[in-house]
Amino acid sequence: MKLLIVESPNKIAKLKPLVGAGFRIAASFGHIRDLPMKGGMAIDFRDGRVLPHYEPLEKGARAIAELTSLAKVCDEVWLATDPDREGEAIAWHITQIIGEHRYKRVAFQAITAAAVKQALASPRDLDRHLVDAQQARRVLDRVVGWLVSPTLKGLGRDAKSAGRVQSVALRLVAERELEIRKFNAVDHFVLAAKLERDGSPPPFTARLVTWKGELLGTRLTDAEIAQRSVAWCRKQGWLVHACDRREVEKRAPPPFTTATVQQAASVQLGLRPDATMRLLQSLFEDGHITYHRTDSVALAPEAIDAARALIRTAFKPAYLPKSLIVHATKSANAQEAHEAIRPTHPESGADAVTGDAGDLYRLVWNRFIACQMSSGRDQLTTIDVACAPQAWNGGPMGIFQAKGVVVQFDGWRKLTADATEEKRRKKRTGKAKAGEDEPEDEDEDVALPLLEPGQALTLLDLLAQQKTTRPPPRFTQASLIKRLEKEGIGRPSTYAAIMGTLLARTYVTDEKRKLHATPLGLTVNGFLTRRYAGNFIELDYTRRMENELDSIARGETPWEPAVTNAAQGVLVLAREAGLDGPGLG
Repeated sequence: MKLLIVESPNKIAKLKPLVGAGFRIAASFGHIRDLPMKGGMAIDFRDGRVLPHYEPLEKGARAIAELTSLAKVCDEVWLATDPDREGEAIAWHITQIIGEHRYKRVAFQAITAAAVKQALASPRDLDRHLVDAQQARRVLDRVVGWLVSPTLKGLGRDAKSAGRVQSVALRLVAERELEIRKFNAVDHFVLAAKLERDGSPPPFTARLVTWKGELLGTRLTDAEIAQRSVAWCRKQGWLVHACDRREVEKRAPPPFTTATVQQAASVQLGLRPDATMRLLQSLFEDGHITYHRTDSVALAPEAIDAARALIRTAFKPAYLPKSLIVHATKSANAQEAHEAIRPTHPESGADAVTGDAGDLYRLVWNRFIACQMSSGRDQLTTIDVACAPQAWNGGPMGIFQAKGVVVQFDGWRKLTADATEEKRRKKRTGKAKAGEDEPEDEDEDVALPLLEPGQALTLLDLLAQQKTTRPPPRFTQASLIKRLEKEGIGRPSTYAAIMGTLLARTYVTDEKRKLHATPLGLTVNGFLTRRYAGNFIELDYTRRMENELDSIARGETPWEPAVTNAAQGVLVLAREAGLDGPGLG
């Protein structure tokens, strides 16, 4: 008999018929051993070694007793914890508690008959590089939290928490808050001309962009001057200065990763990242999707074949590209053995899942099919109109510009839209919710006439439209995740926890889906950026540390020297901030 250990008990019923009668299946219920929550730092730094003092978790006592008992009566222990760094570490901790035994490591990328059969046919040893990478992250997080959090005491009783990544995320929100507070709105005027070429409808609207050869921007701030400009321009001649028409390709977006699915679920479904991750977990455990903690956009060949087969039967031939589409993973640290998040049985359709997870599954299904569909094609037209064509140095006094976009072929957009398209849809339909930002200066979804330079135009109307400059937008949870991912800070599987911590500590509030730094959050950020400048609070520093941690996972960097050096730097600054604590050996 073999003992197969998984993390979640919810997988057991699904796995039993897939693994056969030779296995007993039991769950660890996540981590069963960790650094203690109370007491000291529980880490020794001695002679270049890093010695974490792990303890069995109280909540894991029942699981430990069951796993230990079952291991005694089984010939082999197969470790089937989740297929990521955290899962590898959980498997290693299980071996440390159960003790000497015959272990095999298997990883299920999906809980389906084919995936389970493939995993059981190719067991391996534990990946110590992944284990070391998880230990390095855990130790550094403990060091920063244990050394830095006590230095916040003078800021008030609620200032209790600092973290290696959470504090950098707080910094982004806090600095955006300060930008908004310092922002001075400027009222200005935009001259908008409604024009038409005789016999060439439709009329179109162009806005003043240059005056006397210089970009105007927001400099027209005087209402009286704006109205005098309108009166003067009404008397001038108008003609086409330039007309550019080109076709652009809109490529299908890649399938979802952990970060992008959290962003899309927030924008399109209004789900918070923690809720998205819970639903993804249930979809994975029920066998509906592949593993959901992934940086990769790779797809198995059979998955691409399945998507193309569905496109072939459900859409006209133009929607199926002649050759398959391979999306390149941008993250240098992505685990290419993983796939992107995709449905395991796409042939069942987008509505195969009901209940709370149904909308999220449909989002994943649509994105997966769309990623193999033909590109869209848009026609972009830009018309520059000269007002008073020869009134300034032999050239036009003003240039008015109109931009338009017409969808020539929707392609993958027939099925779904990415987050950017969703924002444009809200703008077009007026369905943006109160407090949501609307993009400015976008091409209008209108057809513009095909004109030639030198053609005369008729001015139908000219108005001075009053506008007000707007401060930079507040982060949403989705846009903060996007920024963290862009900066290389944290990892997608941790983003939901980061958001939860900032909200739980009341450093940040979420109001109408906008993140606001609280007075407490601003105070904590101000202290950390002053006291820990050049260290973990810096974006560049944190990005470099993340890259080093990923280098550990690839087996390129030994973990103990890297962690020791980083920990020593934090200790020095913590002592300068008033910490009276022990050294690091």
